[in-house]
Amino acid sequence: MPAAWIACVMTASLLCMLFGCQPAQPILSDTTTLLIEPTGPLPTYGELIERYNKTTEPLGRVWAVARADFVWLDDKGKRKSEHGDGRFMFVSPGKVALEIQEFGKGFWAGGDGRRYWLFDLQDPRTAYVGRFENLDPALGPDAESLTLPINPADLLYVLGLAPIDSQAVPDEPAVEYLDGHYLIEPPGLGLRMLLDPATARPVRVDLIDAQGRSTVICRLSGDTKVKTYTSEGKPQPTIPAKVELVVVGQDATMILKLSDASVGVSRIRDNHFDFDTLSTALKIDQVVDLDAPVP
Repeated sequence: MPAAWIACVMTASLLCMLFGCQPAQPILSDTTTLLIEPTGPLPTYGELIERYNKTTEPLGRVWAVARADFVWLDDKGKRKSEHGDGRFMFVSPGKVALEIQEFGKGFWAGGDGRRYWLFDLQDPRTAYVGRFENLDPALGPDAESLTLPINPADLLYVLGLAPIDSQAVPDEPAVEYLDGHYLIEPPGLGLRMLLDPATARPVRVDLIDAQGRSTVICRLSGDTKVKTYTSEGKPQPTIPAKVELVVVGQDATMILKLSDASVGVSRIRDNHFDFDTLSTALKIDQVVDLDAPVP
């Protein structure tokens, strides 16, 4: 993959539709209406979030094989593609790491619940780091700083790993019914979610700006079972097998596929989520503070 693409990966406005680069459609845009009437009464917001949160309880620790497929248009308008393989790791409540290798020299994105970071492993090896408390979810992607189209905290909601505060209730209607799914917008997260009525798991998550417009669209499909030490007869929890990430209005896409998932007792270590340790191990040449004032 050319170096210019890695530079492109270093922006949040990375992704678009995979097939034909058609405009991505946000959930409930100005022209969208409720397509299917519910067959029964809608659950309350609290009831729905309680169901959703129960699905996150057995997923406090996850390790999975990860594959990232990229498709983009070069400067001549020719479609290009590349892929990288690696691993995904998560430890509740907010430790997350996504390592992808093979294209260029790869990257390592992650966070420890307080800070988030990206290690770009091309020369010069560069670390980008900032604090979650300084991220405003209503602002949408920051094209000058982030690597992936979403930050690690948002990725946890996309994968259905992070619980949602059931006490923070949005304005009415708090729960709507759209095309056979429950539609919610949890306050303060900058997210709009479609949940499966049967499982209360997300099937699509839109990141939204301060005006409620979709900036990033994440479509989820398939199930990857997470091997855990659950009681006999208790169903194994699952995470999405495939996540298609699309930045509205851009001309590239990323598809993240997860497989061979487990609780990763012997595969996940504390130093996977330690910025200083990773900086040394990955031989970082320079560090960019994303919280520093822009000149």
